[in-house]
Amino acid sequence: MKKTIFSYVAISMLALLITSSVQKTKHVLIIGDSISIGYTPFIKDALSPDDIIVEHNPGNGGSTKRGVESIEKWLDNKEWDVIVFNFGLHDLVHKDSLNKYDVNGIVSITPEEYEKNLNFIVGKLKETTATIFFATTTTVPEGASGRKVESPAIYNEIATKVMNKNKINIIDLYTASLEIHPKNSKPKNVHYTPNGYEELSKYIVDAIRPALK
Repeated sequence: MKKTIFSYVAISMLALLITSSVQKTKHVLIIGDSISIGYTPFIKDALSPDDIIVEHNPGNGGSTKRGVESIEKWLDNKEWDVIVFNFGLHDLVHKDSLNKYDVNGIVSITPEEYEKNLNFIVGKLKETTATIFFATTTTVPEGASGRKVESPAIYNEIATKVMNKNKINIIDLYTASLEIHPKNSKPKNVHYTPNGYEELSKYIVDAIRPALK
């Protein structure tokens, strides 16, 4: 009888441990362009001790046009706990008739198209059970190829309107980037040094960690 009780207790404890282990694992999806590709490894490093799995959409998320076309594939019918997404730098870039970056060319995605596309993407994200965060578009330095300094603020204003309407959490990477970028980038380049990406990642980790408890 004692052996039976012991076996029952042992099996129950093992089942509890397995269940706790399954429940403990959280899944984070990051959607975005090369900036997000740059800070994702640092987010992984920061959250991996808590048994949190962080994934990035395959490749570069590009503009909202690509987002509209790919969002369902990126979600992949998985149960995400947190989704962090951004679109902007590839929407506001200007290109010439040969599709090369040229600040005097045509903007890739107009502000009106950007708003429409964001609404579509947000609609798809809200079909999940994830807590959703939008990271605002980071700064464009003077002289950056195909991009205007004033454009991120314009597109971020549109994005903020869409997120507020849909009650989506906003991570203000734009304001953070104004301080981080000048010290952690090459001239006329929207990208960052590893230290710059690490600094950006801290803002995201701080924002999403409470949603992963």
